[in-house]
Amino acid sequence: MSEQRCMICQGELELQRVTRAQEYEGRWVVIENLPALVCRQCGERYYTPDAHDLVVALIQGHGSPARTETIEVYDAARVA
Repeated sequence: MSEQRCMICQGELELQRVTRAQEYEGRWVVIENLPALVCRQCGERYYTPDAHDLVVALIQGHGSPARTETIEVYDAARVA
């Protein structure tokens, strides 16, 4: 397999498991341990087609959440 490079900085990519927040139909979900190619230099993430398909399946309700969390939401426009 040829070495893969970041499209932003040409850094080397390595396979890691990441956490991704995803909005879908007005709700947010967090997906942990999602495989991604991550640039060692700038941190840019690239998702394979299989990872994309997994995200779509999870946000459409295939599978059960590992847990449910409550988060605080801030509106920066209200501060200024």
